[in-house]
Amino acid sequence: MSHSRDRLTRRQLLARGAGAASAALLLDALPAGAQSSSAPAAASAPPPVTLPSKRMLKGVSLIGDVNPYDDALGVRPYLLGGARPTEVVTLWVVWPELQPHRPDPLTLAQSFAQLSDPAGPAAAKIASIDAQIARANADGRRTGLTIYQGFPDWTHPSAGCLDPRLSRDVGGPGYPGAGRLNAGARVPDDRSEDGPWAWFVAWCCARWADTGGVRTPGPGRGGASTGNPAGARLDWLQPMNEPNLAWWPQTSPLYPDGTLASAVAEMMRSAAAVAARYRTAATPRGPELLMPNTADVVTADSSFGTPWRDFTRDLLTQLDGWEPPTPVGWSQHNYADVKYGVQREGPGSGLWRAEEAIALLRDGGWPDPALWLTEGGYQFGVRATAPNVYVVDPAKTADPRATDVFAEQVDLLRENWRAMERLPVRLWSQYLVNDKDLRFQSSLRGPVRGDANGVLTPFEPPYPAYDLWPRLGS
Repeated sequence: MSHSRDRLTRRQLLARGAGAASAALLLDALPAGAQSSSAPAAASAPPPVTLPSKRMLKGVSLIGDVNPYDDALGVRPYLLGGARPTEVVTLWVVWPELQPHRPDPLTLAQSFAQLSDPAGPAAAKIASIDAQIARANADGRRTGLTIYQGFPDWTHPSAGCLDPRLSRDVGGPGYPGAGRLNAGARVPDDRSEDGPWAWFVAWCCARWADTGGVRTPGPGRGGASTGNPAGARLDWLQPMNEPNLAWWPQTSPLYPDGTLASAVAEMMRSAAAVAARYRTAATPRGPELLMPNTADVVTADSSFGTPWRDFTRDLLTQLDGWEPPTPVGWSQHNYADVKYGVQREGPGSGLWRAEEAIALLRDGGWPDPALWLTEGGYQFGVRATAPNVYVVDPAKTADPRATDVFAEQVDLLRENWRAMERLPVRLWSQYLVNDKDLRFQSSLRGPVRGDANGVLTPFEPPYPAYDLWPRLGS
C-alpha cells in the first residue's frame, strides 16, 4: 500500500536526523535479587490508574532537528498560542543512537552507567531532550516520550548473519518475514524484564521521574537513582512504536506462539513490570505507559506487516486476564482514519478504525477500554523533484471532489477531531509542526527551508492547517 510504503521511508530518513532534537534516556531499578540500596523496591500492589479529564487532550508529536520544542523555528510559541493551545508535547529518542555499544559486562548496572555517562556518545542528545522536557514542564504542558522503532544491532546479533543484499536500503526485497524497516527493527532476542530492552525502558522511567524539580546527575551517577540535571519530568512514556508495521520478523518460531503479538505481549508485560518500580511511595514517580502504538495503516491488502485489526485482537488475547501493575493506556495511530475516514468495507464497515479498536478493547476485557491517539494527521501525496527530495502535490487529494490537499487537510483534521472527541479517546496527537522535503510529509506548516549556510527558516506562507490547529477543539 503506497501510504505505508511512503511512511516508512520517512521514518528511516527522520531517524537519521532525529539526534539533533531527540536525545535522552534513562535508568531503572535493579532486578530482584540484584538491587542496590539506591534502587526503588518493586510495587507491592497495583497503583490506581490515573486518567486525564473527560475532555480529549490535544497533543503534538515532535521528532527531528526541524521540530525542537524551543523558539528557534517557532514551534514553542506556536504551540502555546491560540484559543486552545496544545496541551501535550511528545518528543522522541532513538535507542541505537543513545546506546550503540553493548554494555560490558552485560548487566543492568553497566547499562545504566553507560547511558548516564556525561562523556558518552549520547550525552549531548540526552541533554537536549532534558532541556526540551524541562521547558515544556515550565510552560505547563504535559509531556510524553516515544522510543523510536529501532533496536541496537547488539540486541539481535543473529541479524548480522543475514545477506545484506536483501536489505531494502540497497534495493533488495527485504528480509524474510520483515516489517517495513530493515535489520535495525529486528525484535530483540531478550524481551524479559531483566534484559537490555527492559533496562532501557527502566532507565527512561528513572531519568524522567518526577523529582519535584530537584536536579540530579542522572540515574547511576553520583549516587542518584532517579532524575536528571534539568529536573525534567515525563507524564507518559511510549516504549514501543508501530510494531505491526515496522518490526520484524512479524512471525517467528522463536516467539511464544509464532506471532508478533505474542512477542509484543511479552514486551508490554516487561515494560510495565519495570515501570511499576517507579510508581511507589518510596521513589519519585515515573511516567505512565502508552502502548502498543499500533499503526492503523496496515490492512489485509498490505504487502508487509500485520493488519491492525488482527494485531489488536491477537494482542488482547495474549494479554487476557493481565492486570498491569502500573497505569497503561492503549495507544494507536490514526493516519488512515484522518485521510480516509470511516471504513467502507469489512467487519468495521461504517466505523472509524479508532472506534472499532475501542470496541475490540471492550470485548477483549481491557481494563480501560479507551484509546490514546499518540500520532497521526493528514499524510500528503508528494512528487519527486530530485533524488530524495519531494514536494507536496496539491492535486493528490483523497477525495477527488476536494479542491486541493491543503483545503482537504483542514477539513479532514477538523472532521476527525470532532468524531474522536465524541468517543472515549483520551488524547489526539498531530505528528509534526514542520516537515522536511522527504517522501512522508504531514506537517501543519510545511517543509523548512535551508540556505547555503545551512540556516533553517520556517515555510512561508504556512499551510491553512497552521491557522486551524491553535483553534481546534476550542
